[in-house]
Amino acid sequence: MRSPEELDTIDWQSLYHAYGDGTDVPDRIRALYGDDADRADTALSELFNHVLHQGTVYPATVAAVPFLAHAAVHAPHGRAGVLALLAGAGGEGPVPRAGDQEEGHARVGAEVAGLLHLLGDDDPQVRRHAVRVARRASAQTLPAATRELAVTYATDPAPAVRAEALIVLTRIDPDPRARTRRLHDALTDPVAAVRAVAALALLEQEQAPYPADLVAVLADAGGDSELAVNRLEFFPGIGDTDSRVAAVLAHDPDATATVARAWIAQGNVEGRGARRAHELSTHWRDREHDTLALLAAALPHPTTPWDLSELLGAVIRWAPGATHPDPSLGDNLMPHALADTTTAELAQLTLGLLGDERLLTTVPDPQPRPLVALAARTQDLDHQRLALRHRHACPDELLATLTSHAAGTLLRDLKDLLRRRPTVTLVRRFGDWGIRDPELLDLLADNARGNDDELATAATVAAARLGADPAPALDLLARRLNDDGLYLEEAGRLGPTAAPLLPLIEDRLTDAHAWTRTVAAEPTGASPATAPKQFRS
Repeated sequence: MRSPEELDTIDWQSLYHAYGDGTDVPDRIRALYGDDADRADTALSELFNHVLHQGTVYPATVAAVPFLAHAAVHAPHGRAGVLALLAGAGGEGPVPRAGDQEEGHARVGAEVAGLLHLLGDDDPQVRRHAVRVARRASAQTLPAATRELAVTYATDPAPAVRAEALIVLTRIDPDPRARTRRLHDALTDPVAAVRAVAALALLEQEQAPYPADLVAVLADAGGDSELAVNRLEFFPGIGDTDSRVAAVLAHDPDATATVARAWIAQGNVEGRGARRAHELSTHWRDREHDTLALLAAALPHPTTPWDLSELLGAVIRWAPGATHPDPSLGDNLMPHALADTTTAELAQLTLGLLGDERLLTTVPDPQPRPLVALAARTQDLDHQRLALRHRHACPDELLATLTSHAAGTLLRDLKDLLRRRPTVTLVRRFGDWGIRDPELLDLLADNARGNDDELATAATVAAARLGADPAPALDLLARRLNDDGLYLEEAGRLGPTAAPLLPLIEDRLTDAHAWTRTVAAEPTGASPATAPKQFRS
């Protein structure tokens, strides 16, 4: 350890951190010793931001370690935070990377002996971060660290401290038999967090399909709020528990479903059960219905806006493919859809994707995106008309689902949409539907004269497909194909009419961009007699 009086013996200007040289580090460390708690807290935050920015270890971080170790023992304020900074100075993960992380790990390891007494501090957060610092024990301090951590694991009253002490002991105890025995004994510990980390560590040593007894312990104990798995928490040296769980379960769908079901039933704390459910279908695409049923069960549990947004996003991902979704899904979505929150639109969108008509009958003023999703799912003409008429809707997703017959029935609304909000997708779909209408041709001609090159080209081509003189489309495409290959797809939409453009298309077969070559090689429908050989059958 080094006292604040020794800070000026370091050439801080020659050392750097995230925002330049380290000349600002000494004053921030000195501020930790002052009587002003607010100033000390600000100084600690600035140290985190500068010398451990986003978990990165710098030369200035390494040099600060012995001074931070002294502050952790002697400073009157923020000792838990100082210990957290020290733990992070050894790197983010269980094993430090070569370079500054490795140097920081060694420097913290040299200070461990003088910090082990903090494992008995009155403040559980000080003890918790002292456990994480002990993870950096060196060869010289390893016996003492192992001994003191074993005492902490056996006697500490705080579940989180005991659980993390077990994690660190599993990583540093040099006796493999002691490690294994300790983990198996912990499977019946009275503290849920301890049982959970023991089961997780043992599962990491197994191959899928996993032993049912270990999965059962993780499922029963891992949903407890005492087990910290929040991904936003600081995890230097012990590993992100949530990521570790995800990595293990990624190999066993039945274990994933078992854990997700149990954790959701226990309250879906921190959204952890819903994340496991989402991962079920992410890794195994035949489990979408299981995933939706689990996510439906998670919806009624209290959650933060962030976790709810993530949960609804998972439902949105899998809902479109659900042919027979769990009946409770819509019921559980409804309170969120009616709430005055930022996530209400996501809940409404999910109802739309499910084809749930309560979006119209129960939700007072549904958002435009959900209306479009409902119309696309149900293919109901009244729903389609309502979505097309909403002044804020941008219904490109709906247009892709409209048949020619439906488009003909909705032609007046589609033309109104073309006047109000013309898009490339809309004008292209008019060409696909093949609706012959003089007013429509006039509207397309108006768009063809606009300043948006992509929209103007699409409108000119669509008009030609609907019976207008093709010469303007051919002339426009010839000019644009001379410049680049971005309009090859529009040429393809003309079919055989594009035959005069084939020499220009052929020139693009040797273009430097792979996308351009691929599109140029696609058949245009032009007459084989006039097409280059690559277009002939």
